[in-house]
Amino acid sequence: MKIDVIVRNGDRPVEEAGGKVVVFTNEKRKNNRANIDVIRQLAKFYSVPVSNIRIVAGATRPKKTVEIIM
Repeated sequence: MKIDVIVRNGDRPVEEAGGKVVVFTNEKRKNNRANIDVIRQLAKFYSVPVSNIRIVAGATRPKKTVEIIM
């Protein structure tokens, strides 16, 4: 399944809004730390292993397309 993800700065739980998923992180973009945190939070939210999630578009942008294998 592919979902649209919007990444915001902050420390709040993952939200679904308007057909998109909003993920909040305080991690820096340096060394891919923010993307790793986003993937970790999505894995917890959807109850799947981290290895089942990958960013397919927008790795360097706040709007991403993420593929989740259920």
